[in-house]
Amino acid sequence: MITRIEIDGFKSFSDFSLDLPPFLAIIGTNASGKSNLVEALTFFALAATEGLDDAVAAVRGDARGLFRQRGDRSRCEKIRFAAEFVFQPSPFWGDALPSRWRYELELSWGAPPGRLEGLVADAQRLISLDLRADTWPVRFGAAEKWQEAYLSYEARPRVIERRAAAAARESSVLSLLLSHRGEDPVDDEIVGRVEAELLYIRTLHLEAGALRASSEMGGPEFMDVHGRHLPNFLRWLSRRTGGENRPLGVVADIETHLVGLVREVSGFEIVEDERRRDVRLEFSSPYTGPVGAEFASDGTLRMLAILAALHDPGAGLVAVEEPENGVFPERLRHLLALIQELVSDIRADPNDELRPGAFQLASLRQALVTSHSPVILDVVERDRIVFLDTTTVLEGGVASHVTRVRWIREPGGPVTGSGERWARITDSELRRFRAGVEEPV
Repeated sequence: MITRIEIDGFKSFSDFSLDLPPFLAIIGTNASGKSNLVEALTFFALAATEGLDDAVAAVRGDARGLFRQRGDRSRCEKIRFAAEFVFQPSPFWGDALPSRWRYELELSWGAPPGRLEGLVADAQRLISLDLRADTWPVRFGAAEKWQEAYLSYEARPRVIERRAAAAARESSVLSLLLSHRGEDPVDDEIVGRVEAELLYIRTLHLEAGALRASSEMGGPEFMDVHGRHLPNFLRWLSRRTGGENRPLGVVADIETHLVGLVREVSGFEIVEDERRRDVRLEFSSPYTGPVGAEFASDGTLRMLAILAALHDPGAGLVAVEEPENGVFPERLRHLLALIQELVSDIRADPNDELRPGAFQLASLRQALVTSHSPVILDVVERDRIVFLDTTTVLEGGVASHVTRVRWIREPGGPVTGSGERWARITDSELRRFRAGVEEPV
């Protein structure tokens, strides 16, 4: 589970930090930085696990344009990311593998010997978190027994920092932290766990055309960011999680949830057509005959894709952009409530997922949604909502626009929380958001 993200110098972010509970709703108007935040997560994860070239290709804009532009039109010299994690407990390593870690990555613009100019990884390191400085469990109300089961720390800080820069933009940056020939297996295991956490990130910017498309037999088995390959992904989920007594596996749960959300749907079938060599979805309805995905509503397909991502056993953080698109407000309320039920609950005592033999190398489940919809304020607890907007800061006497994050102020509570850079959102500002009135920049 990712418990904190820090971004500096990427697109609209300057000294940006955000603590993440298992579920977080991010609201704000257009151009406030919500999409940039999801892209920052995508870019950071791919840079660390796949390579800088893949990371650039996955986000909007060219490599140089990713560096934040100041008010005087100059660009920042560095892009910095950091993330903090809590790992699943390891039955193999025990106390040798503390669960709380921080990963830092610094990028710049340069031309390594024999290479063209582009992004360069200048520095990276892994640091174990100090129990005394770890405020995340208390801030988000982690139960005492949950903390006992999931949180462990080093007696003395451990730092993994072997090389300064990546030799090739096509290589995983994190792989450069691995010890030579596996000489330090504990450190290598920690690097592997951070890599897994970043690989578990799923970002969804769903598009109706991609969701309606059939899948090719033999084609990709994982749904992409736009929802393409959804039929194959559902087929893979069925095979991955199904068994003799439950042949559809989690797909049966997905179907039950979808029927509960969309009254016009009584079920769906994954149709494998050998003649056409494709896989497609067919929905059943209590009111009409079978309906193909090409005729299903945008909202039905969108909710199905979100449910599928949340039931993926290989997913950790699922980040969904604007789940309200094509979804009636009342159904959005039910969808948001369901998403919150499906993520890990740190405020309850651990369940039997920690019993011996049940361990899987998968992250604790969490979800992040970005939205313009005021429905969020009716369904989500105030301490699980943040507001993004842009503000003006002075850099060398020149005004620059940057994205800021603000938590909601409790009635009678402090104007600014501990460690927070900006004043919290007031009820009057929330009323303006509900009414669709933008705050001045």
